[in-house]
Amino acid sequence: MTFTAAAARRTLGTIAVVGAVLLGGITNAVPVSASGSDQPDGPVTDALERRGGLDSVADVRKLADRTENNPGIRVGVVIDTNGMAPGGISVERITTPAVQVDELVDTLEDVSGVASADLDVPVFLLADPLSGQQYGPTRIGATTLAPTADGLGTVVAVLDTGVAATHSDLSPALRNGSPRVLTGRTFVYNETSNGGPGNFDPHGHGTHVAGIIAAERDNNIGGRGVAPGAQILPVRVLSSTGSGSSTDLAAGIHWAHQQGVDVINMSLGAGSNSVPSDVAAAIETAVTTTAQGADAPAVIVASAGNGGPGALPSWPASHPRSIAVAASNSSDQIASFSTRGTYVDVAAPGVNILSTCTSGGYCSMSGTSMAAPMVAGAAAVLRQQTPTRSPASVEALLESTAVDVSTAGVDVDSGHGRINLTQAFTTGGSTTPPPTTTPPPTTTPPPTTTPPPTTTPPPPPPPVVAPVRLSGGIDSAVLDRRRYRIGGWISEPNGPAVVRVAAIGGGRLVNAEQITDGRWSQDIELNPGVNLVCAVGFDNPTNEPVLLGCRAVTVK
Repeated sequence: MTFTAAAARRTLGTIAVVGAVLLGGITNAVPVSASGSDQPDGPVTDALERRGGLDSVADVRKLADRTENNPGIRVGVVIDTNGMAPGGISVERITTPAVQVDELVDTLEDVSGVASADLDVPVFLLADPLSGQQYGPTRIGATTLAPTADGLGTVVAVLDTGVAATHSDLSPALRNGSPRVLTGRTFVYNETSNGGPGNFDPHGHGTHVAGIIAAERDNNIGGRGVAPGAQILPVRVLSSTGSGSSTDLAAGIHWAHQQGVDVINMSLGAGSNSVPSDVAAAIETAVTTTAQGADAPAVIVASAGNGGPGALPSWPASHPRSIAVAASNSSDQIASFSTRGTYVDVAAPGVNILSTCTSGGYCSMSGTSMAAPMVAGAAAVLRQQTPTRSPASVEALLESTAVDVSTAGVDVDSGHGRINLTQAFTTGGSTTPPPTTTPPPTTTPPPTTTPPPTTTPPPPPPPVVAPVRLSGGIDSAVLDRRRYRIGGWISEPNGPAVVRVAAIGGGRLVNAEQITDGRWSQDIELNPGVNLVCAVGFDNPTNEPVLLGCRAVTVK
């Protein structure tokens, strides 16, 4: 499926945002205003018509300042000044007359350093508090694994309202001495904490989600998380009221991915027939490119939505590269509030889920917001088992081992069924197998047949071929008219590797090739129109291809 900014803008008039079920009740979404002046004059017109008026990130920021209090449509701009390296993500917003939205977005997307530009769409929580007891980790099989199968060495980004790092079940260090909750980052429009840490939670939702993933176990406090050895990276993209914007969400995905996280959990969303293009682009980058220092791209997990049967699909769960999670109860029945649809991939416990609260104790909530972190924790354990396991492999493993709980086979209620982490871990080839009962020792070995002696030695074993160890990514991209320079980094312990850069666009395929080790860059001529520029590394000595990343580039 192709997601474009133009397609998302065409659906603006038909977007139906699903309200969040918050602690105080139902909160309806308030869409970005489409009112205001439609006259093409003022700062936006000046920037678009004046030569050199919108050519740099500095111009973008200047225009954002000039239009901050203007009426009209708000366009969010995600700026990436560091490419694929950690950090460098920021957000600007430009208010424009409705008739200039398309022209402005097209112009912004050609500015070097702009990761995405699109309409700024509201995003909300997907949760509702109820009473109950903790049963989720046991139901999905997390408690039957060996104690060391706990997600240690992985990082799960929680894109939410923040995480209260001081909670007694989230503050203890991991068993390797690392902090359980990292500092994180805040991307919340019009909030004084914007740009600061994310390890506080003025709402409570994100703290509840974090506890489901990684609350400490066996500490005589509360319950335990599915992956109590995983680190939590809190990325605040929702305010104290549980609301946010698609632009901040896209920025949060980019930033979390650049930190090298293993899993990104999004217990949030809105109902719509399409995913905003900037959010879709951020997800594509996260699941198809490996950030600097990471072992594999990020696994994306998202709540399927709380609209029940007949509701619109909830994004970002409806993006095909997300693992969309429905909610089930302690009897493996799909919750009545869980949104149905062909985009649903798996189910997990999401009714009466007991987890950490900002009050310092425990409370219960229900929603697909609670089901998603169950799956995120399971994904962290599978990533610990095999750090290079791809997002598609993690999803396939969870789906193929799921327990069928609704209509036989894959269905719109539960997807492939309720996840079974014990079976997924065993099927995935455990280096830390589930605990087994040791048989009593015996002094009588089983009978064996002694082979006849031979003077011919057995043939030597076949040579061992080194596994694919190449890793890398794209972390720079500059467009100067039709010449495009793409660069990045590569790590190959077995010697120099080949990097091939390919551009597909305008009816032709252009290739450029070079041998490299460490940093690499390549200039390539592009055709007018939309070009997809990809870099592939070839492992040494297996010659196995490894996708380093892709960028969509529009040349006018």
